Amino acid sequence: MKQYIPLVFLIYLFSCNLDTNKDLQIDQSFEGEEAYWVSKTLDEHFYLAFYDVSVFSNTVFTDSLPGCPTVTIGEDKLTVTLDYDSPKCEAGSTDRQGKLMLKYSSSSNSTNDSIKIIYEGYQYNKSKLVGHRLFQIVQKSSFSMTLIESSDTLLLKDENESSTRLFLDLEHQGKIQSQKLTEISSSGTMKGRNWGGNQLEAVILTPKIITTECLSLLKFRPVSGEESWTIQRTGEPPVTHKLTYSNAEGCDTKTTIKLSEGVIMVKQP
Repeated sequence: MKQYIPLVFLIYLFSCNLDTNKDLQIDQSFEGEEAYWVSKTLDEHFYLAFYDVSVFSNTVFTDSLPGCPTVTIGEDKLTVTLDYDSPKCEAGSTDRQGKLMLKYSSSSNSTNDSIKIIYEGYQYNKSKLVGHRLFQIVQKSSFSMTLIESSDTLLLKDENESSTRLFLDLEHQGKIQSQKLTEISSSGTMKGRNWGGNQLEAVILTPKIITTECLSLLKFRPVSGEESWTIQRTGEPPVTHKLTYSNAEGCDTKTTIKLSEGVIMVKQP
């Protein structure tokens, strides 16, 4: 029996060493990819919260929506459903599936009212969103609107079912001209758990700006702004990655990701 003890002991030590060093073996590029993916997935539809229920009865507006969804307004005039599984146009949507619902607390949609975006099997570019996002109107005029966003139920899943859990605390300021959204500026923080099971905190260091050029082209990517993504490590100091948004001209945007280890990644759009 004694001859088996050293072997068992070595296996035990090896398994402990793997557990201790698993964070050291993480490829930081995956964390950079995740940060970019989360940002892009969250940005592609939240602009809808700036619009009143009445706007969705305007076919000029609904016909311009990406993915060509069938739009239904509930009898209570407080619910709008965008159905991408039953598209209005022949081509349909190639990058969106499921339903996205907007629930309004009041038909007046005034200061202190709220809009909740709820996902029912909704997918964008094979990324699934589960839960909801809540937007509180804290300021509204003919020329501007400010929303405070929160969520404690949001789960994002990629095409491989890897998931990111997020708790949002964001502020979105919209500029409005002739009842049309012309610019969005976003700031705030996000906390949660990343693909690898580690805790994360993302801070928008410089407001993310989506301009008129991008909104008119239905490209919901920021042309400026900076984010830091800090990822905790087990038994090691956390690492921080930085995302910088920029554009060359118009809405020709790019995201530059500087990993904690110094590697630079560039993503477009």
